[in-house]
Amino acid sequence: ELAGLLQQLSNIPVRLRERGEIQRSLASKRWLLSRRPALLSALEAARPSLEEVSGLCDEAAGLGLGQLPEVLQAAERAAAAEKWDERAERALARREGMDALRQLLAEARGLRVAPSRSGALQQRVDDAASWWARAADAVSGVTSVEELDTLLRQAEETSVPPADRAPLLDKAALCRWWRERAAAAFVKEGCRLSLGESLAGDGHYELTTPDGGWGAHFACSFCTGESRYETAQFMIGCDACDRWYHGPCVGVSKAESDAMSEFSCPSCAAAKGVPYKYAQGQPPPRPKRTRRPAARYVAALLCEADALRVSTPETEAMRPLLEAATAWDVPARALLSPSERLCGTERLAALREAVARADDLEVTPEALPLARAALERYDNWRRNEDTLRERPKEARRPSVSAASMAPSTQDCGFLSASAFPGDCLA
Repeated sequence: ELAGLLQQLSNIPVRLRERGEIQRSLASKRWLLSRRPALLSALEAARPSLEEVSGLCDEAAGLGLGQLPEVLQAAERAAAAEKWDERAERALARREGMDALRQLLAEARGLRVAPSRSGALQQRVDDAASWWARAADAVSGVTSVEELDTLLRQAEETSVPPADRAPLLDKAALCRWWRERAAAAFVKEGCRLSLGESLAGDGHYELTTPDGGWGAHFACSFCTGESRYETAQFMIGCDACDRWYHGPCVGVSKAESDAMSEFSCPSCAAAKGVPYKYAQGQPPPRPKRTRRPAARYVAALLCEADALRVSTPETEAMRPLLEAATAWDVPARALLSPSERLCGTERLAALREAVARADDLEVTPEALPLARAALERYDNWRRNEDTLRERPKEARRPSVSAASMAPSTQDCGFLSASAFPGDCLA
């Protein structure tokens, strides 16, 4: 009814002063009929919220009803809660200790109106209470890097004493040190990606110096950059992807590079579905994502990670790479062993195939350098043997024989004459 009277008043031609008095009178009457019971209910409730009580008091004061006993009582309680909120805000900002926060919470429980910041203060105390148990589990058990960072941040927010934070800080520092060493072992020089991003990538990275330039000693996508001989070679640009590669890394000689008018790298050729022209009878080279560290070093890194009892995405990405290298190593060592019952031709063919498969591994197996050295020494010996066959008999030096040019059994790993084809030993 009061709302209807206020609506009708807007259509009655009365003077402005009288209109305002009537509006205030009707609004006050409406507040007394509708909002006053709500205020009385809030005062009788156990702990009404500060927002609710402050809103009712502001309405009453705006209508000139601020001197009502119940309004004065509610305003007094709201003022006490607001004052407590200010103290709580300062305590949170200053990161005061748990004793001071618990004292404030005890005072808040004695207020008749629930302060606005009591929830945040209680959350801070609860987080601190659970922090000790979580910190103890993180120090003694396996935890993630994210959990360590969260615990240290919460320790800073809740003002945990430095002595209690020390074990977590030590563990976090060791974890960072481990990550730096792992990144140095895997990530190519000049690559701005993290270790995890590098392991999950495709090998085509932008390599730059700290000032954003290009370094002549950088690796290309098809080499690791560990050999200065590789990085010192001429480079050739792909007309499809605009990337540059060392010529020998993609099977292109300097003469071929000078003669060609257009070049597509192995990756772009595969994307187009056309054969790569410069494979020279071998499988096209594949991008190398990492620096391909030795399997023994990677195993040591993983043992250190297990000893730190910290789980990281990097360790989970490194384990299958090490497992693949270990799986390659077992049959390769068998081929290099004198107990392997294969004739020389079969053994050489199997060893060449194994070395070709190793080009897909991102961790270098321990036996791979031995296998490559054995094949290289055999190929050199075979070339020398062919040279001797082609020379006239009278031009051969008596002191030189095929047996004297045979690979050293200690260097190449072939420990018996059965490792070589019979015609080469004739």
